Amino acid sequence: MTVALRLLLIEDSEDDAFLLTRELERGGYSLQTARVDSAAELTAALDRQPWDLVIGDYSMPQFSGLAGLNIIRQRGLDMPFIFVSGTIGEETAVAAMRAGANDYVMKGQWKRLLPAIARELRDVEERRGRRHAEAALRESEASYAILVEHAPLGIYRSNTKGRFLSVNSALVRMLGYGSASELLALDMNTDLYVDAAQRQALLDRDNYTSREYDEVEATWKRKDGAPITVQLSVRAIRNAANEVEYYETFVRDVTEQRQLEAQLVRAQKLEAVGRLAGGVAHDFNNLLTVILSYSSLLIEDNEIPPHALESVQEIKKAADGAAGLTKQLLAFSRQQVLQPQVLDVNSVVQSTQKLLNRLIGEDVKLITNFAPDLGVARLDPGQLGQIIMNLAVNARDAMPTGGILTIETANVEMDLTYVRGHPVAQAGHYVMLAVSDTGIGMDEATKERIFEPFFTTKETGKGTGLGLATVYGIVKQSGGFIWVYSEPGRGTSFKIYFPRIADGPVAEGLEAPAPTPTPRGTETVLVVEDVSAVRGVAREMLERSGYRVIEAANGDQALRVAAKHSGPIDLLLTDVVMPGISGRVLAQQLAELRPQMRVLYMSGYTDDAVVNHGMLEPGIHYLQKPFTRDGLARKVHEVLRGPRT
Repeated sequence: MTVALRLLLIEDSEDDAFLLTRELERGGYSLQTARVDSAAELTAALDRQPWDLVIGDYSMPQFSGLAGLNIIRQRGLDMPFIFVSGTIGEETAVAAMRAGANDYVMKGQWKRLLPAIARELRDVEERRGRRHAEAALRESEASYAILVEHAPLGIYRSNTKGRFLSVNSALVRMLGYGSASELLALDMNTDLYVDAAQRQALLDRDNYTSREYDEVEATWKRKDGAPITVQLSVRAIRNAANEVEYYETFVRDVTEQRQLEAQLVRAQKLEAVGRLAGGVAHDFNNLLTVILSYSSLLIEDNEIPPHALESVQEIKKAADGAAGLTKQLLAFSRQQVLQPQVLDVNSVVQSTQKLLNRLIGEDVKLITNFAPDLGVARLDPGQLGQIIMNLAVNARDAMPTGGILTIETANVEMDLTYVRGHPVAQAGHYVMLAVSDTGIGMDEATKERIFEPFFTTKETGKGTGLGLATVYGIVKQSGGFIWVYSEPGRGTSFKIYFPRIADGPVAEGLEAPAPTPTPRGTETVLVVEDVSAVRGVAREMLERSGYRVIEAANGDQALRVAAKHSGPIDLLLTDVVMPGISGRVLAQQLAELRPQMRVLYMSGYTDDAVVNHGMLEPGIHYLQKPFTRDGLARKVHEVLRGPRT
């Protein structure tokens, strides 16, 4: 097997060159040879192509092998150079080796030349292999350094004493510093961990291995002092004695993720409480309907002794208070019925100013700042008024020695940047209502609980803890969201955002209509209610208002009663939620028998049969339990005398 070899000869004797190449060919080499005997020829040959081996005569009349060696080494070429000469002595050979020659052989000693060539070719191949490996290692290290430097996660190495050994740019940005050198100067115990004991507790675990990363969490602080929650993936690099030399750590800022998780837990908690509150309110409102209605009828009769009248009035007063509580529970649980209208929020706030001034007292100054070009929102005007009143009452109680209550409105555009920092928000166009005070403020622990029903910081008997829960429920049911800013001693600001809509017919504010006598009628009303006491009192109140009443305890019975009744049935007054046939299905089936009959639904809480996410469907008439005789009579009159839908 022959070995290809590109041979460059620095030799002035053609005979010597012939003898040398013949010997190499006999030794198994397939040669590509060039012979030069001057500096110019050598330079041209080196420029023309690479060579595997250079053999040079040490001494020639016009050019020397040593001069050729200098030219090759000055170019930095790593190719074996062997002197072959008939005149070289020991001292000359040593000088040649010092100049960079790989070996020297006396002419005619071909047996020594062949092994020398083989050795040098092998050595140069090994050197090239090492250089290639070293270059690949340098490239790999550079690529790794670039990867670490540009990684989206924070990456660092630290020693057991709490000093950074190396950090990447992501960690510098995460912690709010200007350069890596600033981080390298920090003491992790005092400058990084909010609580140094936490780092010590993590170190005391002493179960970190070099084989896999351990996941732990910690609370760090940025350069500006703001705390952040970080997730650390830690690996310990140990020496032969199993002692930690340094820690290698990946860092993720999970502050926003943990906040979102906490908000989700709070939302689930409020949702569960809301479902419970809605169920309780439904049954309780049936009882209150009976208590309020019969106590009102007793007072209206004016036939009970004066000493008993006061007791009945107290019963009614207590029932009114209980009805208010259930109304707030329904608002919180988003199970009340809203009747939204296109509203100018400015006009609604203005219509409450006189009442607000009386409510907050003389030691609280009311300041309003209305956006002149404020957009409109679709809201229930009564519920919006309740929001304003509840927030004003809380603000007043937070300023026991007086202060300033500010109500502002503005058009707000929510972009994705804002939404990322406020997870409850959604991008879009909003009408903002802000109610701010200069009161005592709240700490973070209090802020996290303010929307929970029955949570209050007031003294016993000074509040139910339902005011802000009611506000929360109304805002959420109206499609908006609420954001709270507060610091102890620096006041509180509630900012409420309602979705802005295109302009439309704007409803009036909150002015109540002038009182009129309770209306009466003579039409026939079919009352369907599964609670007998509620059914009985509804019948009595309607009959007192002049109506003819027929009744049924459930949907099946109502269908039979309607089929047998010979005269007209002008109105169906039905509960929404009943065993068997629901109120909505009953109304649909009776419409086939009595197409001229109108329908009025009543219920203690909302139901998807007549509402959509708490909003009345068009053409639906609804009466909220508990109701009074006057309220029932007016609603029945409105449905019977109003336009047919």
